[in-house]
Amino acid sequence: MLTDKLAKELKEVASNFIPANDLDDLTQEVFLYLLELPADKLQQLVADKQIKYYFIRLCKNNYFSKTSKYHYKYRKSVEKITFTDSKLHAEYIQYLKQDAVGLYFNTDIEDSDLIHNILAELYWYERELFKLYVLGKVKDRGYTYSTLSHKTGISRMSIYTTIKGVKRYVRKRLKEIRNDI
Repeated sequence: MLTDKLAKELKEVASNFIPANDLDDLTQEVFLYLLELPADKLQQLVADKQIKYYFIRLCKNNYFSKTSKYHYKYRKSVEKITFTDSKLHAEYIQYLKQDAVGLYFNTDIEDSDLIHNILAELYWYERELFKLYVLGKVKDRGYTYSTLSHKTGISRMSIYTTIKGVKRYVRKRLKEIRNDI
């Protein structure tokens, strides 16, 4: 079993090759991993005096791997996009008036103000995510779901279902409004 003495000893070993600013978080993640192991395997590692080597290997793997829990939790930096950018909003309005309307909704350019009003009915998250999707620029192309996911930190599937729902809602509202006219 892991005792306080053993934990301190293992942390001291890790301090030899892990930078001080990452040491606490990394060792805590590794200790969590060790405690999630089956009890008999952990006891066997301690009894065979292999726990130190196993701990070192886990620390190195977690610290240097780009796919470890530790990396995603503490080290991965994500470029954040703010949803309240007035310049982005102005570009969005201009883009709607030019060609985004026809591209996404098969409508005339005169409907751009109508679509803008329909989008104003939506929840802010849906509206702003749609603006980013429509206006996003990556090498003179719009954002894909994946690139938007990387930029915002929102899952790709969540972005897909949100954009799909917004398109469906706008089409439905356009039909309703046109049938009333």
